[in-house]
Parts: sequence; structure tokens; C-alpha cells
Amino acid sequence: MGASSVLIIGEAIAGAIGGVAIGGMLKDSSFGKAVNAIIGLVGGVAVGYLLHTTFPGLASSVSDRSLGGILGGIIGALIGGGIMITIFALVKDNIWGVGENRSRR
Repeated sequence: MGASSVLIIGEAIAGAIGGVAIGGMLKDSSFGKAVNAIIGLVGGVAVGYLLHTTFPGLASSVSDRSLGGILGGIIGALIGGGIMITIFALVKDNIWGVGENRSRR
């Protein structure tokens, strides 16, 4: 297994963790842990891809198995998973409306 495939798996796991963590903080807007993990996984892999295409030096440092490059990709994926679940929660609240039992803040 190459370094890039291990990094993609790491980014997927980090994105899922970020999605579950931020989804837990958005109690009223959460989709449930499983859906939060899936949304975070997609966000983590997407941000990881964007980081590697935007900063080719990061991709080359990953292929050299540099710890900084790998940690940069995983931290970016963690943040990307959190951002993705936040965007989905905002869209959910604005499209589906706010429930009757929940006051607008």
C-alpha cells in the first residue's frame, strides 16, 4: 500500500471524526452520528484532495513520507469534515425550516 492510499484512508478517518465531533456540538442541527460521520468523511477526503492539488509541495512531501506533510493532510481533513457538517447543518435549517419547538437564535 502506497503512502498516498494510506493518506487517503487517514483523511477519511480524520474527516469522519471531525464530522462527528462538530455534529455533536450542533445538537439541534445534527443528522445523527452515522450520517455526520459519512458527511465528515466526504468533507475530509475533498479537503485533502484540494490541499494536494493546490499545494503540490505538500503532495511531494507525503510521497517522501514526511511527517509534516502527512499531519498537514490529516489536520486539514479533520477541519474539512467539521466545515462540511456545519455547511450541511446550515442548509438543513434554512431549507427545512426551524422546528416549532425550537426558537430561532
